[in-house]
Amino acid sequence: MPEPDLNVVLERAGEWAGHDPDENDRAHIESWVAAARGGDDEAIARVRAAFTGPLTFGTAGLRGQVGPGESRMNRAVVIRTTAGLVAYLRDVVSEGPRIVIGYDARHGSAAFARDTAAVADAAGCEALVLPGL
Repeated sequence: MPEPDLNVVLERAGEWAGHDPDENDRAHIESWVAAARGGDDEAIARVRAAFTGPLTFGTAGLRGQVGPGESRMNRAVVIRTTAGLVAYLRDVVSEGPRIVIGYDARHGSAAFARDTAAVADAAGCEALVLPGL
């Protein structure tokens, strides 16, 4: 499968950065896009790696390298995935859905749990966050 056109990838990355809730991730993406537009091969590679398609939810949940972009594990991906999961649950559960959220010591896990709970709560679900690691 051929790589997508660089301009398409850069446009997608720019749009993602505009909606990314994490200011560090947003700043990284914006700097990569600017450098890539200037012809920096390393920045082009970073943008391509971070925007090769969405990180998918599998039988073990979301798994991937932590970092900015749609192909990485980050707050924006967790928030979007949670919104999709909650929409599905609201369609198939007659009463308000209840979800249990756990987390561990991996980088970002506690923030991912907080974001998951906030999205679920905002969508009318009962979010139960397990205490501690």
